[in-house]
Amino acid sequence: MRSASNRVRRARPSLGTFVEITAGGDSEAKLHGAIDHAFDAVARVDRQMSFHHPASDISRINREAFQRTVTVDPWTWHVLRAAQELSHESDGIFDITVARKLMQWKYLPRRYRNVSDGNWRDIILEKNCTVRFRQRVIVDLGGIAKGFAVDRAVKALKCAGVPSGVVNAGGDLRVFGLKSELVHLRHPAEPMRPAGAIKLHERALATSGIYFAQKRRGRAVVSSLLDGRTCRSSRKVISVSVAASACMMADALTKIVFVLREKSMSLLARYHADALLLERDGAPLWKFHSPCDTCDPTRFD
Repeated sequence: MRSASNRVRRARPSLGTFVEITAGGDSEAKLHGAIDHAFDAVARVDRQMSFHHPASDISRINREAFQRTVTVDPWTWHVLRAAQELSHESDGIFDITVARKLMQWKYLPRRYRNVSDGNWRDIILEKNCTVRFRQRVIVDLGGIAKGFAVDRAVKALKCAGVPSGVVNAGGDLRVFGLKSELVHLRHPAEPMRPAGAIKLHERALATSGIYFAQKRRGRAVVSSLLDGRTCRSSRKVISVSVAASACMMADALTKIVFVLREKSMSLLARYHADALLLERDGAPLWKFHSPCDTCDPTRFD
């Protein structure tokens, strides 16, 4: 579609959600071509990093990396390395090997057997984009790859000469260009209505909550947001939103802030990120604004 401001907006299913890309500029044909390139980037991430696709890099390393070294796409290796760094910096709270628990709780298909109780330290990233496992761990990039896909789509738009736009992958989004964009936050207890809105400018935003993710396991209620150190899930009805320069980082940091809350301040400051926790009633529970003088903090006001 084309609006009076000469913006083109398109959407398609990918990454287990809908990805919407908006591009602004002079030529409608040029904008459509740029959006095509951006969707190609998203498709590449989905193709290589999906837990569900049998031929993806993630499926191949889950099947084979304990037995031999596996070569993966450079993008996959980059995301695995970023996940490793965040695991180290969060003392294991962020851990992509919690996939074994997500399989057990049926958040992921249970297609692997005889999985060990290892952790992120059992993932060895070697030169030339190769990966091997010390133990038979299973990994899932669901907590970080969607943000990376948004970043790659934004880069594709910029490389095609698009001056402004928005990429939104199921709530993980990034805004670029001179114009700020108004973004609505979900209400933690009633996710179909907003709990407020913020303006984003040259910034990415990701939100995590358990509103769509709770399940009953026997007498217990569980969610897909886990503390990687204990593999225990949170049942607290709050939402966590993180703004950062890159969507991959915002996406991953939401999982850490969900567990650490106020104790995550030093990590947020390290990545020049801002955070907002909303209580069950939609009221702010805690805010953090990065003290960085050179970044453009998001004001959760």
